[in-house]
Amino acid sequence: MDHKKLYGRWNFWEEFVGYPMMLYHLIKREKIQERFQRRIEKAKQKSSKVVLNEKLRNEYLIRYEKLDNFFSFHFKDIDTSRNHNFEDKIQYCLDQYKKESNSLISSSNLMKLQGNFLSGAETTLFLYFALQSKTNREIHLSDIMIGENSSKIFIAFLKDKKFIDENHNLLVDQKSSFIRIHRFLKDNHIINPDFQDTTIIEAMENEYNSNFDKGTFSRAITVKPNDFEETIYHEISKLFNIRH
Repeated sequence: MDHKKLYGRWNFWEEFVGYPMMLYHLIKREKIQERFQRRIEKAKQKSSKVVLNEKLRNEYLIRYEKLDNFFSFHFKDIDTSRNHNFEDKIQYCLDQYKKESNSLISSSNLMKLQGNFLSGAETTLFLYFALQSKTNREIHLSDIMIGENSSKIFIAFLKDKKFIDENHNLLVDQKSSFIRIHRFLKDNHIINPDFQDTTIIEAMENEYNSNFDKGTFSRAITVKPNDFEETIYHEISKLFNIRH
C-alpha cells in the first residue's frame, strides 16, 4: 500500500479538521469495530441483491483485482491462505488498522486512514461477497480467457498434447513448463492481462484439479523457456494468430 497515496501531502490546516472529527467519535463512544461491523453488514446486504451473469462476474473479478486501499491490501494478502476462515481474515485486517493508527501522530492522517479503511472494507467485501456467494469462487479458464471459444480451443490443444486427460486432470509432472504456457497466453492477451497471477492460479487449480502454489508459479515465470516450450508456443501462436 502506497502511504503517499493514502495520506497525501500533509497540511497543517487539516489538523483543525481532524481533531473535531476525532472528538465527535469519542463523544459518541463509537468504536472502530462497531463502524467496521456495520460496513461488513452493509456489504453483505448489497451483494445479496446482485444477480451475476457472466459479463458482470468478469467485471467484478477485474474490479476486485484492481482494488487498492488499506483494507483490500491486507485482506487480499491473507485471503490467499487456506488456513484462515473469514473471521480470522477480518480480525487480521482490523489488527493491521490498529497497528497503523497507533503509529500516527497526525489527527488528519488518522481520519484519512479511518475513512480509507472503512470505505475500502465496504467496497472490497461487496465484491468479495458477490463473487463468493454467486460463483463459490469456482473460477475456470473460460472466466479469464479473452474470446468466446478460446478456452475450448486451448483445452482441446492440451488434451491432444497429453498435458491433461479427458476430465481435465493434469498428466504432466513438470508444472513449471505448464505454468509458463499459461503465462505466455497472458503475455499475449489470450488470458486477460487484467487478472493477477493469484486469480490465474485459482483458475488453473479448478480447471486441472491440481495445486499450483504461488511460490512455484512465481519462480516458474522467471525461467527462460526451453526448446520444447518454444515449440509449444509456436503451435499455440498458430491457434490464436499470435505473432511469435
